[in-house]
Amino acid sequence: MASWDFALVEQRFAEAALDPSRWVTALEAVTAATESFGTVLIPNTGGLLPNVPFTEQMGPSADVYFREGWYLRDERNNGFEIMRKRGVVDDLDIISVDRIKTHPYYQEFLAPHRLRWFAGVKVACAEDTWCLSIQRTIDQEPFTTQEKQQLTTLSSRLSASVALARALGASASTGLLEAFEISGTAAILINRLGKAFKLNQTAERVLASDFQISNGNLVSKDLRGSAELNQALRQLLWNSTSGRFSPPVCFPRATGRPLLAYPMRPSSLAANALADCQAIVIFVDLNTVARPSEEVLKSAFRLTEAEARLAARIAAGESLEQITDSLAIAKETGRSRLKSIFAKLGVNRQAELVAVLSSLLGRK
Repeated sequence: MASWDFALVEQRFAEAALDPSRWVTALEAVTAATESFGTVLIPNTGGLLPNVPFTEQMGPSADVYFREGWYLRDERNNGFEIMRKRGVVDDLDIISVDRIKTHPYYQEFLAPHRLRWFAGVKVACAEDTWCLSIQRTIDQEPFTTQEKQQLTTLSSRLSASVALARALGASASTGLLEAFEISGTAAILINRLGKAFKLNQTAERVLASDFQISNGNLVSKDLRGSAELNQALRQLLWNSTSGRFSPPVCFPRATGRPLLAYPMRPSSLAANALADCQAIVIFVDLNTVARPSEEVLKSAFRLTEAEARLAARIAAGESLEQITDSLAIAKETGRSRLKSIFAKLGVNRQAELVAVLSSLLGRK
């Protein structure tokens, strides 16, 4: 067997650390150098998301891997401890050839994609460990002992690039958090597990009476809002596109106007799969901004005068019951007007209505 030259692999990894858009190119260099089919970079710590970088050939199998939940039944996970100790692991360290012939992971998931063998190379950064998962097909041979020895040397040579990528990701997310602080906007950083791990001073102040962070979870007195926010974050993190924004989640308060939470995953965060920060939540405190004027609501959404009056007060955080009592109108009349407002604004719930109206805050 000829000796593999990993010089280009190291160069490509260094480039990807500086420019996350080049991770696929780096993995392609690994695939070519090891005469394999494709390569995936998978975290062994910190949670698994579909935005892990992989070569183009691995696209169809990666889609099935996440969509059909094979990541929860991956037999190769049993070899991660071996990989941590030795630097490299392959299938035959984990499972016998006879078991491969009947095992669901190999026959139901890998075989339809013509995949069979892999070598997992440890790439460590402090307490975090990633697996450089190099894939071979049914038509190829498993990795030999000599090939695994060469991959062991690659393990230590790539760790510096991963450490740099993580450091740059941390710097970028901290800068983003500080930018929101300068603008007076409450913001919280979210990791790949959907956990809050850092917030700015404005968030500490705004959320003090309405939220607490328990084991990284954002917990509100409004249990429904908390559940909606957690679900929105999960959908964001598990969306395979490079960046995305979710509709705001409305948190009513006992007094005053609601608090709006905007989960988002800008492409600048999603592109760096190795960074701790994978999403951000910004909060808009409606108590600190002006109520949209009735004239603006009438012209923007073609509301009647009565509908605009109702919509403006809902945007201020008042309940429908409070409004109907204040205006001395029947509750059924208020519900009818609210239904008409929903139809004109294209929303289905009062929380969604508040979110839409928030875009007009401060306008006269």
